[in-house]
Amino acid sequence: MSKSHRPRIRIGGKLGDDLTVIAMITKQITVDPVYLVWNHSTWCPMACKAFRSRRRARREALALSSLRHPNIVRCFGHLEPVYTLMEYLAGPTLQAYIGMQRHGRMSISDAIRVAIHIGAALEHTHAHGFLHLDVKPANIIVMNGRPVLFDFGSMREKDAVRPDHAEGTDRYMSPEEASLGKATEASDVFSLGVTLFEMLTGRRPFRDGTRRLPRPQIKETPLRLRQVRPAIPAALERIVHGCLERQPGDRPSLAQLLPDLNKLITTGPRMWPANLKPHRRRRAPLPQTTARREKRRLAIR
Repeated sequence: MSKSHRPRIRIGGKLGDDLTVIAMITKQITVDPVYLVWNHSTWCPMACKAFRSRRRARREALALSSLRHPNIVRCFGHLEPVYTLMEYLAGPTLQAYIGMQRHGRMSISDAIRVAIHIGAALEHTHAHGFLHLDVKPANIIVMNGRPVLFDFGSMREKDAVRPDHAEGTDRYMSPEEASLGKATEASDVFSLGVTLFEMLTGRRPFRDGTRRLPRPQIKETPLRLRQVRPAIPAALERIVHGCLERQPGDRPSLAQLLPDLNKLITTGPRMWPANLKPHRRRRAPLPQTTARREKRRLAIR
């Protein structure tokens, strides 16, 4: 569906029978804008994403409806032709939150906590067969101290045929996605590593792209973390740069990464009790009939 086919949205206007548009949430110009709407059936505000493409709208709604995690935005369904209704998250983006901190960077322990929360959200996403492919501070909302991952518009099923274009945001994109190679769970680990580097330093590990080299991470090595912030422990630097390895197979899995990060929290509470040893539990696939019910549940009547 081209942009000209997307119904015009007017502040104060209606979407369907039950939704009144209150305001635009996304401030910058974006392909798929997000609006704050009031749902008259549920008596509460929601976020409504308006897609250019009917296929993308249904794809994001389908992905989100199968995910139930405290650090992932909740989806309330798909409204024809191109709208996805989601939980309204009141709070700054992580990008804005970083800028609010002293020296424009987060404390080491708080940055680690956010990375573990988002890593847990990604582990849940991967367990359900999806890759996010656009992990970045602008796609994380900090709501009452809880980081929540949203914007699954670039997501891809793990076994899907890769498109002929790169998905995501250049500055956070893995080298394999940037070079149109095979994306895997390690691609999201790379983006999480860039995000953690930015939380710790207020900077990104790679310089901005140019016309000649639009995505430097394909060929260049990242800036050393302790070169920017010497107080960072050497062990944390090794972990972050492990996430930024050019070859996907050289990066840690999330099951390795999250416990290793938890050990480096030095102030405030750890993410789980000392006597608890988290481990990945194999998730049985949904029965086919259940999967079909999930798809039917997306339609908003």
